[in-house]
Amino acid sequence: MLYKRKQIYWIDGFIGGKKIKTCTGFKDKSRALKYYFDLMKKDMISKRLDINY
Repeated sequence: MLYKRKQIYWIDGFIGGKKIKTCTGFKDKSRALKYYFDLMKKDMISKRLDINY
């Protein structure tokens, strides 16, 4: 889940079976979504290739 706290977007959810709550560092929603999707993509690649980042 992506949400806005004050003026910055945050991520709260599960990635890789682990609960994460982290700041994206972006005020722009589209950039925050890209950051979130990049995290998910990295997780999916590591699962498929059995690599830990």
